[in-house]
Amino acid sequence: MRPPSLLAPTSSLSRRLWGVLSLSAVLVSALNVTLVSQPSFNLDGLGHVALAGDFNAISIYQYLGQTGSSAFSNGSESLLSQLPNGVFASLASADAAIQALCVHQLKDGTVKGIFVGGNFTSLGNVPVNGVALFNPQDGKVTALNGLVGKVQALLCDKETNTVYVGGDFMGSNSSNAISWVDGTGWTDLPFDGFDQPVKTITKSPNNTIVFGGAFNNLVNASSPRVRHAQAINLVSTTITDEQTTDLSEFRDPAAIVCSTGKEKQWLLRDGQRGSWTAQFKFSFRPTKLRIRNANFEGRGTKLFRFTALPINGIMNLTYTDPVTNTSSHCDAWCPLSATAEFEDFFFVNEVGMNTIRVDILDFYGVGGGLAGIELFQDDIFTFASTDLNQPSCAGAPAKSNSVSTGRWIETMGLDADSEYLSTYLNMTQLGSASVVFEPHIQQSGEYSVLMYTPGCRQDSSCPSRGQVNVTGTYTKTGAPQPAPPYYQTNDFAKYDTVYRGFVDAADDTFRPRVTLTPATSQSFPVVNIVAQKVQFVMFSNSTRPGTSEDGSDSSSLELNGLYEFDPKQTDVPKASDVAKSVISTAGSRLRTGAKVKAVVTKDDTLYVAGEFSAKDDSFQHIFTIGPGGVASVAKGGLDAPVNSLLLQGDILYVGGQFQNTNSSSTAGLGFVASYNTKTKEWGGLGAGVNGRVSELVHISLNLTRGARDGVAVSGDFTTIRADSANAGAVNVSGFAVWIPSEKQWLERMSNESISLGGILSASINVPNSNILYSGSMSSQTDTAPGAVSLRSKNGLDVQALPIQLVNQEGPANRKRAVVSSGFAGAVTGAFYLSNGKNYTILGGHFSARGNDGIVNNVVIIDNKSSNNSVIGIGNLLDASSLVLSMLIVDQLLFIGGSISGKVGDNEVNGVAVWDMSTMSFASKNQPVGLRGANGVEVHAITRRPSNKRQIYVAGKFDQAGSLPCPALCIFDNTAQQWEAPGLDVSGQVNVLYWVDVNTLLVGGAMSINNTTTYLAIYDAKASGWRAFEGDITNIPGPVTSVAVNADTIDSIFISGTSANGGAAYVMKLKSDGKFQALAGLGDNTVIRSVQVLELQDGNDSNDFLDDNQILLVMGSLNLPNFGNASAATFDGTNWKPLFLTTTADSQPGTIVSVFSQKQQKFSPGGKKLARGFVILISLAIALGLVFLLVCLGVLAAYIRRRSEGYVPMPTTPSPRGQSPDIQERLPPSHLFSSIGRNLGRNGAPVV
Repeated sequence: MRPPSLLAPTSSLSRRLWGVLSLSAVLVSALNVTLVSQPSFNLDGLGHVALAGDFNAISIYQYLGQTGSSAFSNGSESLLSQLPNGVFASLASADAAIQALCVHQLKDGTVKGIFVGGNFTSLGNVPVNGVALFNPQDGKVTALNGLVGKVQALLCDKETNTVYVGGDFMGSNSSNAISWVDGTGWTDLPFDGFDQPVKTITKSPNNTIVFGGAFNNLVNASSPRVRHAQAINLVSTTITDEQTTDLSEFRDPAAIVCSTGKEKQWLLRDGQRGSWTAQFKFSFRPTKLRIRNANFEGRGTKLFRFTALPINGIMNLTYTDPVTNTSSHCDAWCPLSATAEFEDFFFVNEVGMNTIRVDILDFYGVGGGLAGIELFQDDIFTFASTDLNQPSCAGAPAKSNSVSTGRWIETMGLDADSEYLSTYLNMTQLGSASVVFEPHIQQSGEYSVLMYTPGCRQDSSCPSRGQVNVTGTYTKTGAPQPAPPYYQTNDFAKYDTVYRGFVDAADDTFRPRVTLTPATSQSFPVVNIVAQKVQFVMFSNSTRPGTSEDGSDSSSLELNGLYEFDPKQTDVPKASDVAKSVISTAGSRLRTGAKVKAVVTKDDTLYVAGEFSAKDDSFQHIFTIGPGGVASVAKGGLDAPVNSLLLQGDILYVGGQFQNTNSSSTAGLGFVASYNTKTKEWGGLGAGVNGRVSELVHISLNLTRGARDGVAVSGDFTTIRADSANAGAVNVSGFAVWIPSEKQWLERMSNESISLGGILSASINVPNSNILYSGSMSSQTDTAPGAVSLRSKNGLDVQALPIQLVNQEGPANRKRAVVSSGFAGAVTGAFYLSNGKNYTILGGHFSARGNDGIVNNVVIIDNKSSNNSVIGIGNLLDASSLVLSMLIVDQLLFIGGSISGKVGDNEVNGVAVWDMSTMSFASKNQPVGLRGANGVEVHAITRRPSNKRQIYVAGKFDQAGSLPCPALCIFDNTAQQWEAPGLDVSGQVNVLYWVDVNTLLVGGAMSINNTTTYLAIYDAKASGWRAFEGDITNIPGPVTSVAVNADTIDSIFISGTSANGGAAYVMKLKSDGKFQALAGLGDNTVIRSVQVLELQDGNDSNDFLDDNQILLVMGSLNLPNFGNASAATFDGTNWKPLFLTTTADSQPGTIVSVFSQKQQKFSPGGKKLARGFVILISLAIALGLVFLLVCLGVLAAYIRRRSEGYVPMPTTPSPRGQSPDIQERLPPSHLFSSIGRNLGRNGAPVV
């Protein structure tokens, strides 16, 4: 997929908003879509912010149901639906493949549920066997018991309320095809199925049902002509008895097992009834019982009863009366001859059992007894545990047997129907274990060979179950026949068909063999392999001349991969029925052995595809059946088999193993093609892909340009091929999406960043809802190789940095490698914004595509260039280097890690310096290389505050050049030389943090003054070490990361790994000076770094964080009740997943660090005041406001009066002509001159 531009007009946030608007109204009810609120970070003080790690795609955790789980690697699949942000979420997981879906809708419109078919033994934690009913409203899974095997095809016929089921299974009286009728359940079809598996079912234009597969006839599995020949092992049973005689030579109930005469006998007490019971280590279905009666001094059994356990059922038997020589039957009271050497009793019903009891109800003479018991069956089983195979006393010359090599343990699981072998192997032991099964085959013929595997839940081995190879030698002259590898991760018992074909009977020179071995490639370092049993089931006799067992003519019923069934037909099909069907007889136009894999209907035409060719060579692998009969498609079909068809409108999409048309060349048909059913023209999807396509599935996506339908292509391919419009191939991992409306692959479309990987096996439209998918998908909202920028202005959002990682072979999504510190991908970064430049710098262990070719381990992205150009630092550093730390000082970029190389005449080791002004290595300013007996790793580089001269370098090393300088060393950037801070420290330093200009907090696994410590203080002013001011005794192991939530170290978070077992931890330094662990992270958590960030909206204040803060923890985190997350937040109480990532191979990714343009500065804390202080402050504020209001009122009155021309009246008249000075000095006469005068006409008379 093209890397998105930082200047792209749309972002992942806008696409997610579009997804919410377009999908929120049509979500599957089983998936209750609940939006998850995420913290709103205040990143204003940090400038540019980015995340770096080992990932290829990333999502913000937005909805319940969204997970960080990877696509299954063991063949398991799930029912899936899409969340509003386009990410796939699991509705119900199966323990194996899901191969077919259909909506079971009745004629009246009622939706009964979704039929789900596959090879699974559980779905949504419900035990099922190959088929189940899923309710899309509440997510409930209902088991549809009755079938055993694999369902590969489903057709829900609304008109008849019937579901047609096809595959490789047995059920009721049918094989490989059966129907489910609403209200009735499993219903045999009139023809009882097919002799070989069904791969596809569809409805024809004339409303008949069309079955396609590898079958040849309408017959059930045939019973072998040699019956009752498989002896059941009684030797390994646990035998108990009741009322045994006191006669010592007749007391052993096991003496009559494997007895072929009457030399050994078991007797009851005289005059007593009794019983003989055998408990087996396996289940079986007996067809014949052979009993030898006792005859000691006239004793013997006259009447007996055979009871099967655990069903506690009395069995119905038939036998030949030795007196009358006529056939008779019995159940609760079966007679036994006193004189016959033995008698054979045949079971009327074949019933499974694991324990038998023979009750002696009456006897001859004074007491009863037996001289021998033998059991036989038709089922041809061979067990891995040799004790369960045919006993040595069996008369067959080639008895069933098994041979095991390696260290196997006999195991009897809680739910297993037989004992089995189990072993645990590491990768070096895979070739040392095997089990060879040698069946007792007495008749040559066509057989199905079934390999049984016990479930992993019953022995709690699911997390370690592995994969096996099965190879068989079945004929005297044939080569060994390998089967595809099989996963043993089934939750409950299952079988896989490992071979179908001819098997020779055993003789003195040959016997068939089936060998089970561990696969050479496994998913875990230690795997559990089990071996239980193999069954041979005959479906055709080798000598069949065209007549069935009952003598009726069946030769004309022979088919060749196609059969048309009329649902109105209720009687057994006849030869004339087949002859009338154009569809059924179409197989006669094909060479023998046709395998029909897909059939679709378009208007009045059927399109049939698979692995076949016409007898007249007129077409290959695809043809049509229409009103005119069988016809070729354009250009004679394709040059190799077809595996899948998908019809969208008039376009038929075809996927398989082909690369061209059959009769003439057509460009661009690389394993996938389109066929226009109107114009009869072939077309390519670009130039296709570079490997086999197994599935084509309809998919709907919400892209930045709107909702689009697509074709999801799954298979064994690794690239989308280059074509005339696109010069470069695009690396994928077996999954790609073609967007027909854009005539382009999604992975090539610009500004589309959604990441999809895994497999889709089927999809259906659920009425009044959205699309339901099946498969195993890893999906994220943004493709982002190794780094993203982080923004939170308008909600939390990420945007991929414009880089494209590559591998040595060419374009790829990533380069993974094993390095000493376990890091891969991007590890650290920095921002350079000086001299008019705007660069984002990434470091780690990767290769990326640069402007001038491939760049290794360090990339510089020019954010101001129109195309976000990517620059490297040349090839002077070894490509195997790992960058762990970076620091920019003025124009210099200090690069640290496990790096080596040569710059000019300077050997570089551990630290290198790049000049950003000249964009070259500073040839004269390279520090002398670091040295270490156990290698060199620089984990942290920092400069002393307000001091650009002293650069502190920490990690794992012993000296700088010849200067002893273990774990921590100072580089004088002016003098260009190293300084030792002291020789009283050793070990490894992982993290540095400046508390102030003189105080450096140091974390790691250190020894200071011969005292082991994980946290210490270095005093730069005194050039000495001192203990950390806090109780560090409970820190469990080396500190790898430190985060502060204030501008002091009185309150810090630390993370690391325990010295005892390597478990990850996060701790907080509390106010009492002690560290307290943060609970809530699961096992196998890996923490890479921690960071405290400020929030725009506060949380509740607590003992861990202020109310405007939150802790961000990064790595590969296992959150209980959620699963894997690459970053999570902790608010002081709860953990919440934040970022989910995956790698290019759809495995969970890792976020290693967050880096920013500026260092975090914390605003004043947000601790809450006591209530009394709050009241006093509120009162003071209120009084202040009242005073302010009064002042404002006075001022307003003054302004108003001035505006109205108001002038205050003088209180004393000014004598005309007097100066102002005189006005202020009035004589007494003036003051009292008016006394005694009449001041007015109405004044009072003077006295």
